Amino acid sequence: MSQKQILIHYGELSTKGRNKKMFINKLAEHIRYRTQDLERIKIVPEYDFMHLIWQETPYQAVIERLETVPGISRFEPVYRVDKDLDAIKAQALALFEEVKPAAGSSFRVLAKRSDKTFAYDTMDLQREVGTSLGLAYPDLEVDFKTPDYKLTISIQKAGAYLSLLSYKGVGGLPYGASGRALLMLSGGIDSPVAGYQMMKRGLEIEAVHFASPPYTSPQAIEKTKKLTAQLAQYGRSLTYHCVPFTEIQEEIKDKVHDDFSMTIMRRMMLRVMEALLDRQQADAIVTGESLGQVASQTLKSMRAINQVTSVPILRPLIAVDKNDIIVQAEAIGTYEISNEPFEDCCTVFAPKSPRTKPKLTSVMELEALLDVEGLVERAVTATQTEVIGADYGKVSNPDFSHLL
Repeated sequence: MSQKQILIHYGELSTKGRNKKMFINKLAEHIRYRTQDLERIKIVPEYDFMHLIWQETPYQAVIERLETVPGISRFEPVYRVDKDLDAIKAQALALFEEVKPAAGSSFRVLAKRSDKTFAYDTMDLQREVGTSLGLAYPDLEVDFKTPDYKLTISIQKAGAYLSLLSYKGVGGLPYGASGRALLMLSGGIDSPVAGYQMMKRGLEIEAVHFASPPYTSPQAIEKTKKLTAQLAQYGRSLTYHCVPFTEIQEEIKDKVHDDFSMTIMRRMMLRVMEALLDRQQADAIVTGESLGQVASQTLKSMRAINQVTSVPILRPLIAVDKNDIIVQAEAIGTYEISNEPFEDCCTVFAPKSPRTKPKLTSVMELEALLDVEGLVERAVTATQTEVIGADYGKVSNPDFSHLL
């Protein structure tokens, strides 16, 4: 049985220096994880690319996994033959026979030669193979700029590798290569996209959701678990934390002026996040904030809210328009889930006229009315934690009774 192979191009990883090997190993580790339910795939990391080699699994099954793996720029199913011109021509014809190009479509041949001992240079090889294809398919046109089919031929020491199809990868850095962070997952459109963007930058994330039963429903929690499962498709099974936030929000509502309640609520959330961060040995907080989108996301508000922590707060969507965020949410499969009509705690307790420029002195005076340390400690202690994989919800529905 002939071997099946895919050639992976690193993209950004190619620019790394002394740490490049660590990034490549992380990518190989993640690919191994994502394909573990398939047959054992041989992973051969090279300096500029990576080979995957296997026997039986259909190409499409492997392709579907690789399309969601961060750290891959692009990848190609490749077919290895001996470094012999006739063998290369025969394989090129076989690839075109498989796709059955329509009359009037265009093609080009692009050759690369890392093994300089091969008898033909790149121009000669392109001309020889292109002529062979032109004779076999006289209705095909040559187009060097935007061909319908681009045949690539790579002459390496181990043999000649041919490919006719190329797939775009996620890009970015391998999952887990940049450390760990906690994502504030509200259930809206923005925060899942923010989580995805940071996963693309190599962050391992854990999701944190603030729930306020009975004001928020079990379905609101379920929605964020489904969002977590969707994000898990781009990384690994994700740790999910559900923080009981009812007592804190009721205290704020009873003791704080309505127009300052949002600011103080967000400050309390950051205190809880910092405590969870220490417990989970993570290094940063990720939010879906976009500058000026709501009252708590003005510069004055963010400055007042951030004052409670020195932990890095990553805001990958800070300068992204809402329409662009929606497009990204649709692309990663979170948009429809986020649109399910179940409100989170921020929406339920939203003030009528929140301050957009809260003064820190006023905020701290009002906050002094609260048992801040006690409220935070009780919320963290009662936080429910579970691990959610990409297959969450496909077998059975979870029990929410402990949160009611």
